[in-house]
Amino acid sequence: MSTLRQFAAAVALFAGLSASALGQTLGPSARFSPQPVEYPGNTRPLAEPGIFDYDGQMFAPVEFNNFDETAPNTGFFFTMDRIYNNITRGGARDINSQFAPDNATPTGSDWQWGNRFDTGFMTDADCGWQAVYEYSEGSFFGAGSDILVANPMMVTTRFDNFELNRVFRQHLSHGGFFEPYVGLRYIALSDNTIEDTNLTIAGTGTGHRFTQKATNSAIGGHVGGRYNTNRGRYRYSFDGSLATMYNRQRYNTTDLLLSGTTITSNDSYDSDTSFIPVLDTRFELAYAITRDLGLRGGFQLNYLWDGTARSDNRTSSINPNSALGIGGGQSGVFDESTLVAGFSFGMEWRR
Repeated sequence: MSTLRQFAAAVALFAGLSASALGQTLGPSARFSPQPVEYPGNTRPLAEPGIFDYDGQMFAPVEFNNFDETAPNTGFFFTMDRIYNNITRGGARDINSQFAPDNATPTGSDWQWGNRFDTGFMTDADCGWQAVYEYSEGSFFGAGSDILVANPMMVTTRFDNFELNRVFRQHLSHGGFFEPYVGLRYIALSDNTIEDTNLTIAGTGTGHRFTQKATNSAIGGHVGGRYNTNRGRYRYSFDGSLATMYNRQRYNTTDLLLSGTTITSNDSYDSDTSFIPVLDTRFELAYAITRDLGLRGGFQLNYLWDGTARSDNRTSSINPNSALGIGGGQSGVFDESTLVAGFSFGMEWRR
């Protein structure tokens, strides 16, 4: 009987020790204690790069996201870009061209800085709104500004573009998505020139200031589409649209003559309307720093096919729009084409 009691006591002791050991193994432990294997329950306040992406929010719940998902963002978005555009110069008025050969006309294009802002929102139903505004402005001298140019002409050109679009989103079977849109566009393009010359008229020293102002205000509808695809943290975007625009042209010139204390002004003004087809293309590459914030860069091209009024950048003595030029102040509006192409870089915020 004594032996049986001793055996029962030994079994009870062994069972108790086993339960204690099992309780220590499966019982709760410190939440952030080191673990040998990474798994969803093993969260820590500071996630290791490459294993957990906490999106820059150090105390937010861990998101297991490798940026390979194809689902696009919804909600509000905002982008801001710095743009560097190259804009072609205005051509020459072919009035009395025998007195002003083609090689006397400053040609080419000029670079100018500006900004682009893009904002809007997309709903879970894959439709939304987008508003875009961009501008660039710069000045140059039509025939240069060195010592060999007796009276340099400074030209200031500004380009503005505003869009309001209704956007729809279509998911593609091979990945990525396509966003067709339709909307309203407004474009403003202007040239302002100024040139000062010292003349001798009837034996009297006379100062001559010749200015020009050519403006375009175009409004119309446009349609386009945007293709987006993700490759990890990178997003590629191709955008193209075509607009048909009604343009209001205005051209104004002024000749100011200062002789002693006498000021004489000669002004001329002309206006016209035109129809402008506009082609707009854009390529962008964005890199996602976090889920919501990214860096981006791109290239864009706007081609205004005829219908724009530009300044004649020839010096006043051979400029038909000057009262002292070969045309005697024959201002006129001529339809020209304008190419605006350049680069952009900036940042984006997406929900």
